[in-house]
Amino acid sequence: MLDSTNVWFITGCSSGLGKSLATTVHQAGHKLVATARNINTLSYLPDEPNVLKLSLDVTSQDDISSCFEKAVEKFGQLDVVINNAGYVVMGDTEGIPESDARLEMETVFWGPVRITREATRIFREVNPAGRGGTVIQVSSIGGYITFPGSSFYHAAKHAIGGFTQSFAKELDPSWNIKFMVVAPGGLKTNFPVNAQLAGRHPAYDYPTSPLNQLIQFMMNPEIQKTFSEPDDCAKVLFDVVVGQDERKLPTRFLMGAETIPIFEVEYKKDATEMEDWKKETLKCTQNEGVKDIPGF
Repeated sequence: MLDSTNVWFITGCSSGLGKSLATTVHQAGHKLVATARNINTLSYLPDEPNVLKLSLDVTSQDDISSCFEKAVEKFGQLDVVINNAGYVVMGDTEGIPESDARLEMETVFWGPVRITREATRIFREVNPAGRGGTVIQVSSIGGYITFPGSSFYHAAKHAIGGFTQSFAKELDPSWNIKFMVVAPGGLKTNFPVNAQLAGRHPAYDYPTSPLNQLIQFMMNPEIQKTFSEPDDCAKVLFDVVVGQDERKLPTRFLMGAETIPIFEVEYKKDATEMEDWKKETLKCTQNEGVKDIPGF
């Protein structure tokens, strides 16, 4: 089990789940490296020896390298790295400028990729041999299913899940490095309100379009009342990570009551389609196919 000697590095701590995670870690007495694009948004954390507040733009490799260097310089090691920073660009896929789409991918996919690789190096080469560490990717239920109007966000979240699961299979078990992809559902944060609504395409901008219906649904105060509290999710996630020696971390961890039925519907739909088209699938191969694939 992790204890107060452990060091947590968390991105996107200015608000929402990141703020709740930083507060939870600090209140538990663990050492904390809290980061945000604007360091002034971290004023809710006290200035004390167990807290390091840093400005970090996750799209900048120089920023990432500098922050990890400062974290190791202060605490000597890192034990848990949580990729939480992110935002969503909403809009009609044909109406979203490519520059906005690329920035979304830089922030939600490439930023966590760079941080994960940097964290892995520190876990393996800086931490004492075998101590390892844990990387938590705060993805979304949108990393497994999709909704209209967020195609590039979904692409990034699906990508970080695939990257993480593949990378995890490459690591030598003796390094003791663990990964987990977290998929929250609706959270009571400013995330829906602060979502960047990119340019609309006239072909899709009518009252009953799928995106307009979704926006109306998400902005409904009654619907938002059903969302999870960030503080509750942060405490659950903290307990899961701290207790990982007693119970192995799952590859995917859903957060929020609505995530289970949503995931089950999608899974059952895929399973049904697979069975319905099984005959055609098998026609593509003239033998039984490969059964034992290394690393699968």
